[in-house]
Amino acid sequence: MSYETLDRIADSYIPLLVVCCLILVAMPFQRGVTAAGLVVARFVLLVALVATVYIWMFADARWAIWPALGRLDYSTHTALALALVMFLWVWVARLRWLWIGSFIAYVLLMRYQAYHTFLDMVTTGLVVGACGSGILYIYRCLQGRVDHS
Repeated sequence: MSYETLDRIADSYIPLLVVCCLILVAMPFQRGVTAAGLVVARFVLLVALVATVYIWMFADARWAIWPALGRLDYSTHTALALALVMFLWVWVARLRWLWIGSFIAYVLLMRYQAYHTFLDMVTTGLVVGACGSGILYIYRCLQGRVDHS
């Protein structure tokens, strides 16, 4: 395939993930008005995960964190894809291997297209993944409190 075709495929990955996430956010409305709280909770979780991506992006732009590590670049593509995959991982567990496989394919495609180095993507993924895991942990703790009260 040509560079341009692969570029279009790469460009469509994150919008496709966003559509999947938004469908999952809205799905509880099928169950009625009582599910509105679940819609809000899912939306807040999604916003928190995505906010992490852009907080790190702005922090890197402000303090040049990745360049200070040695000619590295914060990969917003990697960060956003990872945050969205983490959200999908939580809500559609039976498709976990699909989400992980698609993310790995996306990372390999970004490397092939020379968008970022593996080190750019790994360091970004570690930082955003750790923050996202913390957000998911807090979400689960709060969810448990709400369910038990």
